[in-house]
Amino acid sequence: MSENIFCKNLGPFKLGKIAFIIGANIAHDQNDILIHNIKSLKDSRNGDLTFLSNKKYVADLKWCQASVCLVPLNFELESKITPLLLHVPNPYYAYALLVDLFYTPAKKLKEWVVPSAFIAKSAKIGKNCYIAHNVVIEENVEIGDDSVIESGSVIGYGVRIGHRARIGSNVSISYALIGDDVVILPGARIGQDGFGFATHQGVHKKIYHTGAVIIGNNVEIGANTTIDRGSMNNTIIEDLCRVDNLVQIGHNVHIKKGTILVAQVGVAGSSVIGSYCALGGQVGVAGHITITDNVQIAGQGGVIQDIKESGIMGGTPAVPIKDWHRQTIILKKLINEKKK
Repeated sequence: MSENIFCKNLGPFKLGKIAFIIGANIAHDQNDILIHNIKSLKDSRNGDLTFLSNKKYVADLKWCQASVCLVPLNFELESKITPLLLHVPNPYYAYALLVDLFYTPAKKLKEWVVPSAFIAKSAKIGKNCYIAHNVVIEENVEIGDDSVIESGSVIGYGVRIGHRARIGSNVSISYALIGDDVVILPGARIGQDGFGFATHQGVHKKIYHTGAVIIGNNVEIGANTTIDRGSMNNTIIEDLCRVDNLVQIGHNVHIKKGTILVAQVGVAGSSVIGSYCALGGQVGVAGHITITDNVQIAGQGGVIQDIKESGIMGGTPAVPIKDWHRQTIILKKLINEKKK
């Protein structure tokens, strides 16, 4: 199969331009070196640029044939290698900047409302929007300029979406106010009722939800993720958050600025997660929990009580990561002793 069937390569670019974009220093006689592509350490060839952001792959540099490799500022290698090393503070971030320089989607979208789409007369659609096949946009919806809504998505009554939204196929959005530059990947469900019932004498009475979902600017919501609207207060996702695929966010949850939730995280109702936290895959957070800012929780951790200090946590119940490792070692010793 031909390379780049789904994206277009805009290169080559001179190394001088590349170095300027990522803030790297190069010798004057290296400015005109042409870079044609960005590849992994193992797949790169002459004319390619690659990067090293994980020490695990240092050995691959010995065989790497790339013309240039991005490496951390303090990186040193005694053996002679082929690539020219460009030292940058964060190679992975520099790589992300250069991907935007080199590549653009092969599929080009122009301003168009496909005839099969249904748009209510009271809906307001901004300039230069692309509305794909079988999209449904209900009454009193507002969508900002330069937005894309892919096939089969449903935007419910009164929803407001800011400028430059990218909404994938088969997304449903209801009872939601969404900011600018938001990406919502296919199959996401935003604004449905949460799991709220009052039980009396064996009867589970459903609680009518009066809250909404508020999503800030520059947020990404992963495929098949669900975000429940609030039962009374709003469910809030603040600016710059990143929510991976298959994440469940319950009603009244508040996710603060810049936090990352990795795949299969579950956050139960009315919990608050602070700014710039990172929850690893399959982390579970019980209801009515508060997690302070700058907390990292290792994959499969279980949070059943408030976390009041920043740091790295792990295990179930989640404790400081060093304590979790000590628990694991002690448990292993006890098991070995029992076997003897």
